[in-house]
Amino acid sequence: MGSQKDVMELFAERDLRQHFSEYDGWKIAPTANVPSGVDMYRVSKSKWVGEEVAYVALSLNQVPTDATLAALDSVPETGRAKARKYLLTPQAASTASVPPHVRIILMNSFAFAEGKLVWLTKKKNAKHFACEPAAVPA
Repeated sequence: MGSQKDVMELFAERDLRQHFSEYDGWKIAPTANVPSGVDMYRVSKSKWVGEEVAYVALSLNQVPTDATLAALDSVPETGRAKARKYLLTPQAASTASVPPHVRIILMNSFAFAEGKLVWLTKKKNAKHFACEPAAVPA
């Protein structure tokens, strides 16, 4: 018997937990009501004055798709504070088309090398790829 989740989603959630630690009070949950083919997570943390909310879309493409970016922009704003928006993407992905209000989180587990998505493993006999981290626009 296997898991119902895709292996890529497990690695993505692990990277999210590293960035938004449960120790700091963050809660991570998949978001419903998103277009098919788009993986999005709602990350929230209770604060004294309310709730801090962030939405994170997962892109495993070398160039994030328009559907992924549109799903981030269609997130409803609730509460007094604006929800922060993030894009979780592999290292060395092209992020030039990402709007400036969307922050970029680079995955620790995956990167693009020679146009292919590769797993960044630390195993002894693994094939190593030299790749540069993606440049984050200022």
